[in-house]
Amino acid sequence: MCTHLAITANSHPRLRRCAATLAGEQSDRAPLYLPAISCGVASAILGRPVHTGTGSLHYAEVAAWADGDAAHAEFEAHLIEDLVAVHRALDLDVLRIPWRMNVRPDARLDDFTFRFGPENGEHTIWQYQPVTADFSVSYQSPRTDPLEIRLRKEVTRLESVDLAAAARAEIVPVAELWRKFGGEFFVIGASAHIGVGLAPETLELMLAEPDLVRRWCLLQADFAIAVGRALVETGCPLVMLGGGDLAGNNGPFYSPAMFRDLVLPAYAKALAELNRLGVHYVFRSDGNLWPLMDMIYGEAACPGYGETDRDASMTVAAVRARFPRLVIWGNVSSSLLARGTPAQVRDQAQAALAESGGHGYFQGCSNAIIQGTPVENVRALFSVR
Repeated sequence: MCTHLAITANSHPRLRRCAATLAGEQSDRAPLYLPAISCGVASAILGRPVHTGTGSLHYAEVAAWADGDAAHAEFEAHLIEDLVAVHRALDLDVLRIPWRMNVRPDARLDDFTFRFGPENGEHTIWQYQPVTADFSVSYQSPRTDPLEIRLRKEVTRLESVDLAAAARAEIVPVAELWRKFGGEFFVIGASAHIGVGLAPETLELMLAEPDLVRRWCLLQADFAIAVGRALVETGCPLVMLGGGDLAGNNGPFYSPAMFRDLVLPAYAKALAELNRLGVHYVFRSDGNLWPLMDMIYGEAACPGYGETDRDASMTVAAVRARFPRLVIWGNVSSSLLARGTPAQVRDQAQAALAESGGHGYFQGCSNAIIQGTPVENVRALFSVR
């Protein structure tokens, strides 16, 4: 994987170890990887207010948009500066663009509340909770069209999209970050999710309109392929973040049979081409994925697994026993990081690293470092390498 990169003996050690890990080879140590870190925790690490990730980042970006174009441009400049600073402070190898909410609100209702959409039409209200750093929908107005009609409109829209142009636009931030910091970090961030999500009404459509849902997923696969092709053109590391949450601790939220019928064809289509291109696609979902693992990593031949949920029995050891060549992106419990002791964090990090056998594993947490996580626990995690 990533063989298009000119990795030489003179390349930064971070680039060399990441490339070796993707290739399943031994390296000097496991690369250090952080999916996302809350602004509050990153601020505590750096000793100044910063923007880095999770709901606190989404709120900060929406608030910047509410203050106008200049405020948002300043926010974006500081975001990159802050991301690089916290990655340097933790000596991380992978520099990843976090999930953002780059959307201008229609109105700011108070310090923490925003409206998206017209007040007298379809709209949603989003609210930020400073204590937990959650930023989510607190109200959604009634919808004119039922979900089936809205999904048909979305399918029609996707069918008319210029995929190549949309894919190039998707990876502009990744390419720019690689241009600036690719000599120092293994930069990733291109993404293309495939799936139906977790909204109850959408899950109902899997029963009511299976052909429509299958078509929707296949169109998502087409976009993933376009992103992969665009990524090859940039010269960036060929890593794409994908997948989509679909499971809890007890297993998937819908049946493996429905996944096979409606979702798996899209993964098979996308991965056949992405694997041919050498793009390392990372399927990410929390939860217990055992009922789906043979389909995702066997039949569809997905090469990467992220958000690998140790708390839901998805340990490096167990996953490796079934899929020896699978590359795993982080396995230390984000919950333990937030609530455990530094010693407990180190013990679990050492266990995950030992289970990897020293290859094909990026050392890191299973999901984001959430608000309130002690800084000493973050440092304990990344001291194990």
